[in-house]
Amino acid sequence: MDINSQLEYFAFRTLLGGMRLLPYPTARQLLAGVGRFTGKVLRIRRSVVRQQLGLIYPKEESVALESLTDSVYNHLGLTVAEVFCGSSADLADAVKVTPGWHYVDQALALGRGAIVATGHIGNFELGGACLARRYRLLDVVKTQRNAPFDQYIQGMRHSLGIETVPMQRSGIRVLKHLRSGGLVSLLLDQDAGDQGLTTSFLGRDASTWPGVARFSIRTGCPVIPMALVRLDGGSHELKISPHLMPGGFADQPEDVRCYLEKISAGVEVFIRENPEQWFWVHRRWKSRKGED
Repeated sequence: MDINSQLEYFAFRTLLGGMRLLPYPTARQLLAGVGRFTGKVLRIRRSVVRQQLGLIYPKEESVALESLTDSVYNHLGLTVAEVFCGSSADLADAVKVTPGWHYVDQALALGRGAIVATGHIGNFELGGACLARRYRLLDVVKTQRNAPFDQYIQGMRHSLGIETVPMQRSGIRVLKHLRSGGLVSLLLDQDAGDQGLTTSFLGRDASTWPGVARFSIRTGCPVIPMALVRLDGGSHELKISPHLMPGGFADQPEDVRCYLEKISAGVEVFIRENPEQWFWVHRRWKSRKGED
């Protein structure tokens, strides 16, 4: 473990300890302010956020896009507060499930397991906590660069009943979990570089990880687009869409791409409804020529 990782993790735990000494509403308000300060004053990755918003909303006036950019950073601060300072149990208790759990139950009743297709929208960590209360959930995760922070995050998820598997060696675990009738969560809204397939994402070509489509085609399991978003007042809503089936799609590149685009469109609905709650700081279109 390198010294920089140790120092970063020490700083994180020190700050976290200080935040947890405060009443949760105070910590929440303070971290939301930190988020806004990060975007407005420090301007960390603000140019990335602003550029990408401009690509997706080219007809919006500059003032509106600047306001939306500010809201993105406010959301990030609130999410940090909820994930690291809030009570997962209390937050999950207050989640509204729309239209209800029956869409997930219907998908699992087919006996092939099911995949939850989602993205970095709203408080996706809380979404996993809600699912794990009711179902056997396996979360396919990207390993964090900072090893001790990654261990902390994985420990937090495990304490909530969420099984995890690193993306780079997830195949066997995912197939086994699906065949046993479990639920697998996959995020598909990050740039996949050379390993991805080109799909339309929010109206522009993007490189997308194909795993969600390939696993579904190979196992015949349904895919459920889903997202947990924050409502006015601080409560949350878990939005669940009817499941998609891989029927008619073969395990070959063009079919996988078409099915992947269909699944992605189901997730994009949530982003378009709540654009301020998506992770615009990630350079989603960086692998596509002319989008960097």
